[in-house]
Amino acid sequence: MSRHINIALLDDHQMFLDGLSEIIRVLDPAYHCTAFGQPADAIKAIESDQAFDLFITDLVMAEMNGIAFVMALKARRPSTPVLVVSGIDTAPPIDKILQAGANGFVPKSASSTLLRDAIETAIRGETYVSDDAWQNASVTRNPTSENPDGTSIDPAELLGARQIEVVTLMAEGCSNKDIGRILNISENTVKTHIRAIFRQLGVTRRTACISKARSFGLIS
Repeated sequence: MSRHINIALLDDHQMFLDGLSEIIRVLDPAYHCTAFGQPADAIKAIESDQAFDLFITDLVMAEMNGIAFVMALKARRPSTPVLVVSGIDTAPPIDKILQAGANGFVPKSASSTLLRDAIETAIRGETYVSDDAWQNASVTRNPTSENPDGTSIDPAELLGARQIEVVTLMAEGCSNKDIGRILNISENTVKTHIRAIFRQLGVTRRTACISKARSFGLIS
């Protein structure tokens, strides 16, 4: 039996929708695209129990931005993977995109090869962000032990469960390859998690990352 992978595309620019649909169809005959021009239409389809293996949504839309849509999708279909794409000139808020539950970010300037890699990674339930996208991403805050109002930071606000698993294994001396094998994820996904962790903790090296994670009580 041949594969059949349903991909929902969301963008409020019809020309881009048409072009992306065609590109994805060429990438793999198993990919079947359904295009939505408005977030409300996509949400209606989800609520009517239409099944999709992957969503790809634009970041900037007039009715609802991509991050809000990711949150709306995850509230209704937590297990459905979703990628965010964007052609904005400013640095993309990758941290916020991932924190909302997206499986990655792809700039609209990306090659079809990168898009295929991102789609395959997201369908596996993993996270994909290219090195170039990370380099151009907006910088997150450098955390302190307290919030501006003087209250203590809740460690749960800093890192997700999977990220804490990654940091724990880093502290145990595991390499990226080891972490991927133990957590059953690709080495590329491990690197993506580590980049996100570094940015969230405001560090640039593994030793500093481990030390900061311990200072916040995230790992022992």
